[in-house]
Amino acid sequence: MYAAMRLLMRVLVFLVLGGEFTLVGRERVPRTGPLLLCGNHISTLDPPLVPAFLPRNDSWSMAKAEYFEKFFPGVIFRLYHSFPVKRHSADRAALRRATTILREGHTLILYPEGTRIVSGGLHRPEPGAGFLATFSGAPIVPVAVSGSREVLGKGSRYPHRSPVRMEYGEPFRIPRQANGKRVRYQDAADAIMLAVAELLPESLRGEFSDLDAWREKVGWLRQPLRSGSR
Repeated sequence: MYAAMRLLMRVLVFLVLGGEFTLVGRERVPRTGPLLLCGNHISTLDPPLVPAFLPRNDSWSMAKAEYFEKFFPGVIFRLYHSFPVKRHSADRAALRRATTILREGHTLILYPEGTRIVSGGLHRPEPGAGFLATFSGAPIVPVAVSGSREVLGKGSRYPHRSPVRMEYGEPFRIPRQANGKRVRYQDAADAIMLAVAELLPESLRGEFSDLDAWREKVGWLRQPLRSGSR
């Protein structure tokens, strides 16, 4: 059923957006093994869009628990391989589910900011993504979506045709320790969002607009994967 849901989403994207949809960097995504896919979230369109075009069929997405409180939305989200997480809290059940997905060699999709950003650019991420990255040691692929807010922004009942770009970045890892010290989860999360910011136009970088300053602060935490490890 998940494969059918992804196919349906791809069909809808091509029907609505046609040639206005651009996908970049599929070749950068490791095809096997555990993977943490982290992106920005500016529109209702992003959560179904990202897994639909991921070149793997073993992905699971974290989604806010409120979506699962009603029967029909909950069924749709579960069919689309989503599971609930209580935002802005240490949701141990969600963290156990997430770490199990990675331990079993699958893909976990999450949005480190913890919420949809309805206006402006990136916000500082919550430390949860940093925890999962350092605890699991899984490769991380940043993914950046731009233009989706114009297609299906807050309050929109129907999608509008407008250019949308989705780009996958180069994979990397976050070490558990650096310079003899344990990596702080917030620093790890910031390093992940920096990688996302580097893929976005300047207008959507928000808190990460000063790329050079952030690279100096946390960019060194990113360890590129060796080509043979993908």
